[in-house]
This record gives sequence, structure tokens and C-alpha cells, in this order.
Amino acid sequence: MTSRASLPTLLLHWLLPQTCAHCREDLPPRWTEPLCARCRSGLTPAEPPFCRRCAEPIPIDKSFCRACAGRPFACHLVRAAFLYRGPIPGLVHAFKYRGRRAAARSAGRWMATQLGRFPELSGCDGLVPVPIHPQRRRERGYNQAGLLAEGLSHEAGLPVLDLLQRGINTRPQWNLDQKSRRKNLAGAFQAKPAARGRILMLIDDVCTSGVSLEECGRALLRAGALRVTAFVFARQTL
Repeated sequence: MTSRASLPTLLLHWLLPQTCAHCREDLPPRWTEPLCARCRSGLTPAEPPFCRRCAEPIPIDKSFCRACAGRPFACHLVRAAFLYRGPIPGLVHAFKYRGRRAAARSAGRWMATQLGRFPELSGCDGLVPVPIHPQRRRERGYNQAGLLAEGLSHEAGLPVLDLLQRGINTRPQWNLDQKSRRKNLAGAFQAKPAARGRILMLIDDVCTSGVSLEECGRALLRAGALRVTAFVFARQTL
């Protein structure tokens, strides 16, 4: 994680210190992660009991949350590496709004360390990042879901497949209720013909309502995908 730093590295660190994405404390020279050791230890894995379909935390005596019980879904199941608490909100904010691309790739590698806990996600043909609208991509300079997928791909040995595009620049979802989220995203995603015949895993940063993942799954199935699942960095509860 760290190694003996050269004089130029020490000078650069003194002039432009790298800080923890959560607590903003200075990181040691040549530190390779976006979180300090203390904040990194605060990541909370998403573990049962949770809804078998969407990974929403639920009481131990339940199998499905109220939103998923008895309903079919285009996105067959969702799993999360971590819960959206502790240092994760600060980390997500850093790579979504503060330009810290390397933080997203690190988050993708941390997702890879948790993937083995979910054998139900195995057997996919590739990773499909949830896309953002081209205008937002130009403003931000990258799609954070794509960077997460790159980090995960490097560790898990699964290809990243560019199979989705977002044709409508929708309103931000964070302040909408679930019904409004569905209306906001209806028809926003289109899938490419190359999805046909494939088993695909959607990749995104945070799942709250799951509406974006469901709309992406619907687009991929319309294009001929055989099955769609999703793996996200963090699960946020409504």
C-alpha cells in the first residue's frame, strides 16, 4: 500500500497533498487508495438479512422486501458490495463530483473483493456500466460506473461491454419518490444489438430504489439479452 518515497515524491506530496476522500486528512506519500486506513476499515459489507432480489436490508424472517414480493423484474437480482454508510457517501461524492477518477477504480477493485460472496452473480458474459447522458459525461469527463467496471474487470477477469446508451438527459433522481423515478427514467436507456444472447451484469455506484437498474435491464432484454443482474458498489435504503 505504501513504500519508501523518493525526494521528488515527498516534495510533490508537500506541495499537493492527497487527502482521504472521506475525512479529508492528508494521506501518506505514495498511498495508493482514496481512503485512509481508518476510513477504509469503516466500509460495511452488505450482508444478509436482505431481500433476495434487490438486497434491501429486511428483517431476518422475511425473504423479499415489500417492493419485490410477488413481482417479476427485468433486472433479475441486485447485489451490493457495501452499505451506503460510514465513509462511503464521502467516497462516492469524491468520484462523482470532485473529479477523483482513481477513487472510482479503487472502489471497483473493492467490489471485486466482495464478488465471491455472491455466487448467484456468476456465469455472466460481461459487465455493463449504467450510462450517463453524453452532456453529463462531457461535464464530468467520465462515467463513474464505467470506472467502477474497469476496476472490477481488472480483478475479476470479466470484460466491460459498452451495450447501453442514455438518450434522455433526465432530472437527478435523488429528490424523487419511486413513482416519480420510474416516470423520469421511462425510455431513457437504449441497448445495442450486441446484447443479444448474452448474460449480463449491470454495474453502478449506488442502488437506492433500483429504478435505473430496472430500466437498463428492460432495455437489454428488449435487445435480446438472456438474463440481467446487477452489482453495485453500495446499497442505500429508502
